[in-house]
Amino acid sequence: MLQTDSYFEQTNTGESRWWSWIAVTWLAFLGWMIFQIILLMPLGGIAAMTQPPLTDALSAAFENSATTELSQILSGISAICGLGVTGAVMVILLTSGLVRKVAGGLAGAGILICLLTSTLASRGSDSSEIMNVFTQIMGASPIAFVLFLLTFPAGLIALYIGQTRIHKRSLTSLHTAALKFRWVRVGQGFLLTWIVLGAFAFGAESLGIIEVRYIFAGGNFWIYAFVSLLFIPFQSAAEEIVFRGYFNQGLTHIFKSKWVAFAITSFAFMALHLSNPEALEGAASGTLPIVMSGYFFFGFAMCLVVWIDDGLETAIGIHAGNNCFAAIILNYENSVLPTPSVFLTGTDPVKDSVSTVLVLATLVAIIWYVRNGSKRRVL
Repeated sequence: MLQTDSYFEQTNTGESRWWSWIAVTWLAFLGWMIFQIILLMPLGGIAAMTQPPLTDALSAAFENSATTELSQILSGISAICGLGVTGAVMVILLTSGLVRKVAGGLAGAGILICLLTSTLASRGSDSSEIMNVFTQIMGASPIAFVLFLLTFPAGLIALYIGQTRIHKRSLTSLHTAALKFRWVRVGQGFLLTWIVLGAFAFGAESLGIIEVRYIFAGGNFWIYAFVSLLFIPFQSAAEEIVFRGYFNQGLTHIFKSKWVAFAITSFAFMALHLSNPEALEGAASGTLPIVMSGYFFFGFAMCLVVWIDDGLETAIGIHAGNNCFAAIILNYENSVLPTPSVFLTGTDPVKDSVSTVLVLATLVAIIWYVRNGSKRRVL
């Protein structure tokens, strides 16, 4: 059974005018923000029930993260622009013709201003302590960890509504160019990633490149392992659907170039992880560009896998396999995934970047070979 069209050409059907991408992107962002607030709101109460000292630590972290006057002004501008963009998007959806185009242009400019002002505002505050306490709460309670992971797929609700109601395309066309979602390829990507990561970790430890400590202690390990295997794939799938799926399809349609889209979405994926503990540590030590390069390479490699595979299935499997391997088998110090793993290793920005490139290159090469290069066929 052959697919009917290339994955990046799915946008040739339905509503694909530029204003529709702006509207759906903003609605999806608002949906993600709303569900994030709802799902993370109970963390304070969970901390009080599991480890009460963390409640005081969380309050102190918010107090210590006081922003400068300039950052408060920038945050205010960002909030006002956000309200303006929301209004403009409503105008886009309710009007037509020139009014819609003007509203679309204003909404696009507003989104850019929001991104710029919010980024500049964040520089005037220290969120590292807050993130550290949040990580401790997730490490103390599997329920908190589940709520954190669910913020990602919950954000897809608004995107899916926009995909079907505004773009007037099927959800399948967002996920794959095949006639139906290929679950077997998700499993293939997951298993392949565990094999490659396991082989590289074993080889690096044997050669003395990294130091691996055996820390398995049972107990909570089994709970977190179950939670990780059950919920991390949803988190990973959400990121792939948004970045390698929706944004890649939209930017390819607008710029008429997959490679421009791949570069933009890879940078955006990298920016998404700027609040991770390793990123904050890299900023403090002056190694942030090296640390973040790994996220860019990962994003670009997944773009290549989607291009080879004509769908998101294998990329979702690789992403889920990578995150589950870290959460369950070999985690690293100061990880954003506060789970009790079997082994633990330290971090070295240079070594980690090199190993990331080698692992990704190996995965892409294997997928290229297995899928017969650019000949995309459905299993």
